[in-house]
Amino acid sequence: MDFQKSVRMTLLVTLVVGITACSSGPKPDEIDVDEDLKCTRNGAPAPEWVCKNVVGDNMQTAVGSSTFSRIGENFMLKEATADGQKAIQKVVSNYIEDRLASFSRQIGGKVAAMTDSLTSDIAEEISQIKREDYKQIKLWRNPTDSSIEVLMAIQNKNINKDVRQKLLLVLKKDDAVFKEYEENDGEDILDDLLPLD
Repeated sequence: MDFQKSVRMTLLVTLVVGITACSSGPKPDEIDVDEDLKCTRNGAPAPEWVCKNVVGDNMQTAVGSSTFSRIGENFMLKEATADGQKAIQKVVSNYIEDRLASFSRQIGGKVAAMTDSLTSDIAEEISQIKREDYKQIKLWRNPTDSSIEVLMAIQNKNINKDVRQKLLLVLKKDDAVFKEYEENDGEDILDDLLPLD
């Protein structure tokens, strides 16, 4: 019984590694059965990222999925990627809103009032613009039901640069507000909240 279980697990790991190696983007680390296969999706052991979003210090991530389709694997991959792009767009929008809300709290005054009035628009615009930068970095096919899961990611610095440019462009339109921004060390606050490296 133990031998059969080990053979099945070895086949599963080989299948997951084989399929994952074909995905675009950076090559994922090899699957470690003890560490990576901690969750279950539709009856099959799955990499942990499939069951919940991965929390990275320097990136935003989201998972997209597609159910089995007789149209074929390319169609399923497109569906999973589109689902992942939609999910990560929401994650990025929330990230931007959180960063700008923190900036407002720290700087206060007219700068905060202007930032608060623009936060929603900036978050929506940039999360949409960055759509082309949302990359698939991992792929997993469920051996039980043949569904596909993809992990989408974007580095924070790529988001931060656009947010800072957009915010500063608007603040500079009002001389009094921009002067207040400079006097209250606005650039230092942005460096902490929206680093470019």
